[in-house]
Amino acid sequence: MLHDMMNTTDLVTAGVTSPVTTTEMSSFLQFNRNYMKYHGYISSIICLFGVISNIVNIIVLTRRHMVTPTNCILTALAITDMVTMSIYFVYAVYFYIITQPLDRYQHTEGWMYFIIVNNLAVITCHNMAMWLTVSLAVFRYIFVCHHVVANQWCSLARAKLTIILIVVVSIVLCVPNYFLYQVKDLSDFYELDRNATQNLTVSGYWIEKSDLVQNNPLYQPITFWIYGVIIKIAPCILLTILSTLIIMTMHQASVRRKRLLSQSNSRHNEEMSSEHNRTTMMLVMVVLFFVVTEFPQGILAGISGLNDTFFNQVYSNLGDVMDLLVLINSAINFLLYCIMSQQFRDTFKNLFMCSFVRNFNNGNLILKNGIHNNHYSTVKTEVTQV
Repeated sequence: MLHDMMNTTDLVTAGVTSPVTTTEMSSFLQFNRNYMKYHGYISSIICLFGVISNIVNIIVLTRRHMVTPTNCILTALAITDMVTMSIYFVYAVYFYIITQPLDRYQHTEGWMYFIIVNNLAVITCHNMAMWLTVSLAVFRYIFVCHHVVANQWCSLARAKLTIILIVVVSIVLCVPNYFLYQVKDLSDFYELDRNATQNLTVSGYWIEKSDLVQNNPLYQPITFWIYGVIIKIAPCILLTILSTLIIMTMHQASVRRKRLLSQSNSRHNEEMSSEHNRTTMMLVMVVLFFVVTEFPQGILAGISGLNDTFFNQVYSNLGDVMDLLVLINSAINFLLYCIMSQQFRDTFKNLFMCSFVRNFNNGNLILKNGIHNNHYSTVKTEVTQV
């Protein structure tokens, strides 16, 4: 989000783009400049789909028969994803469609503050989503691997408490990010000599590193390490370990179940076990999709904390792609639920499809009654008016 802006902030006075010293780095820059033209449209479409689909997720998962500890966490995950994409949609439309990231001389102060707040809100909400996914994996691991104590350890009350703790801790972990940037008036920010400004009008506002960051060289690297390691890499490692344990336990249970079923021929137990396995695999897919999209970002953020050149020439130029991965990750869960959960599909159809059919049929019935009983309708209307 702010990656592309910070990649060009220090270079406006020179009238050039990012410094590129090798062919490899030039390819990153060139890719960023080419993709930037389409990012606003692609991300806006994904955001619209994601906001609508997550609203549907919330409606379905909060039905009375759907309320479980796992679905409670999935509901919180849908809320954080919806907030992330709602905020990003406004950012994408303004910064990539109405204007362009390289248009540095026309932004108002209000929009620049909005972009900073937007960036911080997305980082905080996505951090919540990461740790909600970890808690989801932990709950499912207990259900699958320690089912004897699962009802006690993974109750609905503990799921709600876990959500509250994640929200509070995520905000605390993201506090260092809140002091990274500040809004500056370009007319005061750049010290251009008379020859450089002779044919150039500098106006508007832009975003630069805060005074705290400029006065403390270690502040930004430490913040990047917190972001890369604690918010990205650590959750991905935990998710990978938990998913592996869950899959191994499911395989062992499947082997035992097949051996028992060959002796008992219990079809009912086989169907129940099959639905349980589908639900578990759905949650594992949610978890692994997080790992695939988040782990590379954590690695890049960690390297950026050690090397400013890498941040300016690689990480910043891949910022839009990383944002796109986050948006896809936030929007994909609805499709996974529909594909892999029979209960979710049935509830979704009963809520939306059946309601639409009933309303459509009722509308036709009312229309037919109105045609055949036009006199009665008129009399009733007149009496009502009186």
